Amino acid sequence: MVSPHLGLSANRIAVLATAGTQQAWLPAFAGMTEKRAMIVRTFATMLSYLTCLAALLLCFTLHPAAAAVESGRPPTIPKQILVLPTLQWDADGERWRYAAEQGDIEVERALDGMDFGMSPAQVNKLLPHPAPSLSFDDLPPAPEFPEPVRYTWMHMMVARDMMVPVKSCFGAASYIVVLFRTSGLFRVSYRFLPDQNCPNPRPAADELYARFVPIDSTIAFSVHYHTGFAEVVDITDPHAGILVSERWLMPGQ
Repeated sequence: MVSPHLGLSANRIAVLATAGTQQAWLPAFAGMTEKRAMIVRTFATMLSYLTCLAALLLCFTLHPAAAAVESGRPPTIPKQILVLPTLQWDADGERWRYAAEQGDIEVERALDGMDFGMSPAQVNKLLPHPAPSLSFDDLPPAPEFPEPVRYTWMHMMVARDMMVPVKSCFGAASYIVVLFRTSGLFRVSYRFLPDQNCPNPRPAADELYARFVPIDSTIAFSVHYHTGFAEVVDITDPHAGILVSERWLMPGQ
């Protein structure tokens, strides 16, 4: 299509509208009178502004958060991307390991001194509020397991040294379960719950899980899963046999 007043095609106007520098305009103005060049420049500038405005409106309209607000739904919070440490491959390119190995000492540090195989009495000394004494027989049973398992627990709010990586919110009722079999400690289970002040504790669970991902699964087996309205991160002794695959289910699930 050609403008009857300017003698310009639509393609040529588009070129003028998108030109980024003064030099790009000069070939298009060749042979024009000063008045006509001024009209073209003004028209092209307006067209460029309108194009940018339309693009911004389109981006806002298509953005998931904007669509959620318009529909009355809360915006979707993307899941955290876990950043793994650098991998080091062997000469054949068949096997790999983490360039900076994280071993038992890292597990103890993350669990505030707890280590797999510890007795309830040993773990009791590390708890924020230790009991006068604690033995396997003193603890309540955990019926979800196929062999005798006992547990103790604490609120996350009082276990701050076990929550160092967590910056996001979690509900006040969130808690940590420490599970024992007869041979000692085999799992620490973080159970993040929502409340009115924190309706979505998943980012907090992601942050904690990211702390354990770099630790080799032959040292500590970590998993993050969802049950009911709880976000759970389990850190399990990989030598616990069939108990490694057992998962906690929120009552009613």
